[in-house]
Amino acid sequence: MSKIAFIGTGVMGAAMAGHLMDAGHDLIVYNRTKSKTDGLVARGAVYAENQQKAVSQADFVITIVGYPKDVREVYFGTEGIF
Repeated sequence: MSKIAFIGTGVMGAAMAGHLMDAGHDLIVYNRTKSKTDGLVARGAVYAENQQKAVSQADFVITIVGYPKDVREVYFGTEGIF
């Protein structure tokens, strides 16, 4: 199975990430509020300290963040994935 970096594990993201884990994928998770990754980590996901570390180890990247400014920050910010 694939190793997926999942950035944004709020209400919607955590549920989606959980389904990917149920399907057998390995997840690397990052969220600005670390505690929102706790349930996924308890199930076997790996927590990354920032989004750059998450994507550096992944085959695929999924981001679920709330607002356009958050998307810009995740992709193009100081510690962005690009």
